Amino acid sequence: MSRRQRADTARSPEFLSGDEGQGLFGKPTLWIFWFFIVVVCVALLIPAIPQYRLLKKIEAELVDAQQTELALRNKRDQLEAESRALKKNPRYLEARARDPLRVQLVGETVIQIGN
Repeated sequence: MSRRQRADTARSPEFLSGDEGQGLFGKPTLWIFWFFIVVVCVALLIPAIPQYRLLKKIEAELVDAQQTELALRNKRDQLEAESRALKKNPRYLEARARDPLRVQLVGETVIQIGN
């Protein structure tokens, strides 16, 4: 009759399941990993901040330039319309010449009220 040896049911400490914070994926390693991730993110964001400010400044200048361009286009359209009227409409040309220059035709009497 052979005797069976009974296996020891107590496990060694390396096989214990629990959060003792030991090993490769324990709490200290996890904290170091997340700290590394945060440091990398900050290191990538720091150089981007001045570039972002420059981008916003350039975008503001672009908006100002577009508004100036729109105002200049409106002024150009107005001046082109006035130029066409001066070339093609003799009554408009006469009105423009007579008022500021105080031109009068022969036999006309100009009456000025006020200054």
